[in-house]
Amino acid sequence: MRRYSITCIAFLAMGGCMFPPNPPRVPPLPKGPTASLKLAAADVGIVQSIDSKAVYMKAIASLAATHSEDALIKGFASQLAQDYDKTHVAAQKIATNFNLTLADTSSPVEKARLATLGKLYGRPFDKAFLYDITHASTAKERATLVAVQKNGSIADVKSLATAVATLLEQCRTQGNGLYHR
Repeated sequence: MRRYSITCIAFLAMGGCMFPPNPPRVPPLPKGPTASLKLAAADVGIVQSIDSKAVYMKAIASLAATHSEDALIKGFASQLAQDYDKTHVAAQKIATNFNLTLADTSSPVEKARLATLGKLYGRPFDKAFLYDITHASTAKERATLVAVQKNGSIADVKSLATAVATLLEQCRTQGNGLYHR
């Protein structure tokens, strides 16, 4: 019996050497280096201007809570502050993704306008506020936003430009509606 066992073990060992198991599968090669997105130099200026516009408009809208007597204007201003806050956050996100630093300071003209609005209350504030809202952008700025929507270097900048253009148009139409009611 012992001899029979040794013979069986020897045949099994030789059989294992003749038919080795299949080698493990080779893992797939990694795809080439990921192409990092590049933000065009022109888009950096656009993101900066959108961010500064959002900070300024948010500051104007926040004044309406204490300076306006009209409930419709207060409601419009609170919605406007939320919308421009979202715009500011989106611009900051793009800046963070591309290691940019955006200045949260307003221009001297915007600071002077905020100081003037800060001194007004009631109906005079409402008129000045609605004027600023309806005249928040020039035709050149709107044309620049349309160009960025078409030719922006990355999708985030294109969507931000689209959102800001829509928001500026909404400000213009709703501001005119409130002014002429």
